[in-house]
Amino acid sequence: MYTKVLLAVIILVLGAFFYLHTKNPGVVTFVVTSEYTYALPATLLVFSGFVAGVVLAVLNSLVADARRALKEMRERREKKLLIQADENYRKGVELLVKGDTVSARELLEKSHAAKPNETGTIISLAETYMREDRPREAVKVLERGFLDNSSSIGVLSSLARCATESGDAQRAAKALEEVVRLDPGNLYALRKLRDLRVKESQWVEAAELQKRVLDSERNEELKKKERKLLTGLLYESACLSTGEGRLTEALVRVKEALKIDDRFLPGHILLGEVLDRQGSSSSAAKVWEKALARFAAPEPLILKLEDLCIRESAPERILERYNKEILTNPNGLNMRLLLARLYLRLEMVDNAIEELERLQNEGEEGFYHSVLLGEAYLRRKQGGRAAHLFHRALGLDREYSPSFRCSGCGSDVVSWKARCPSCGEWDTLVMRGVESQHRAPALRKLF
Repeated sequence: MYTKVLLAVIILVLGAFFYLHTKNPGVVTFVVTSEYTYALPATLLVFSGFVAGVVLAVLNSLVADARRALKEMRERREKKLLIQADENYRKGVELLVKGDTVSARELLEKSHAAKPNETGTIISLAETYMREDRPREAVKVLERGFLDNSSSIGVLSSLARCATESGDAQRAAKALEEVVRLDPGNLYALRKLRDLRVKESQWVEAAELQKRVLDSERNEELKKKERKLLTGLLYESACLSTGEGRLTEALVRVKEALKIDDRFLPGHILLGEVLDRQGSSSSAAKVWEKALARFAAPEPLILKLEDLCIRESAPERILERYNKEILTNPNGLNMRLLLARLYLRLEMVDNAIEELERLQNEGEEGFYHSVLLGEAYLRRKQGGRAAHLFHRALGLDREYSPSFRCSGCGSDVVSWKARCPSCGEWDTLVMRGVESQHRAPALRKLF
């Protein structure tokens, strides 16, 4: 049909040409130069221009069709490459899951070459390098990917993880900070960045990040844990301020910690210490005495009061306090041990022996009890040399501080601390006073 129409158009044009040529026999002189002139029929000149226009139109159409054909060919090839890249990515991820890291990496590298900006491919390829213990290559892949995907939180999070595992904490922190900038409520990034700051002992910044974690967390159970952690971080930042002499700032932070959890024993102890350093020992004593009634195991508090009273030459005050606490809780064996310790500090040796022998007669004995009683006998020159060797073997200082045990992980600590050195939990150390009978034989092996 198309050919018939085209033939009809050609016949029509030729017919028109011959008709006009017969009706218009005139000649047009076409001057090129003074020496070259051409005499052409008018109709021939008109139709020559018409034919030239048709030829140009046809050529233009042919060029456009050729361009379109090349473009379609290129698009088909690119589409084929993208389909192959997707297939390589799919197979590569499957092999990665199966543990065939080398084959997975080869396929993912091909996929990445075809689709260099695909975040999923970038992250998976970096994972293959990490599994091959090549963290630097993983970091390079992710950094290049971030340049092309500057708003990709997934790439940044993977970069932070790879940098952390490769030991580059600074690069990991930078990546996490960028994630937090892009997504202020990103709990993963906030927690990881907080943990890095804790590891670096940057307590103030860690506490600020923890506040943001607490604001973003929606699970109530997790919120309780995060609140407890915030208390510990505020406490550590207060300790840092105290150590650097910024007592007013320390006071604000420790009060903030106690506002979150008024049952946080280290906070009460530090609050008294800060007040004492500010020159208000009476306020410190009030803080510790008030806190004594709040805790079932107040031994660290009363030890602080004891040091304060002895420093101020007021031993009668602390003796009265010990007796009051023992009357309130007659079965408080730890408090009676600490009273005997105080007697030794005050050189009231007979009182110490009496109290310790009373405990012994009641069937209570243990490591710390033996230490105190041994020292009391030593001062009365009973078993002198043996007691002296025993004392030296223990390696204790002249104050005979009690040891403590973590209620969380069970680790033993020679002196009370706010945070367990083993598990890192705050406010878990309790005094090891009288050991149960079934533990006594094991303790004797220490001598």
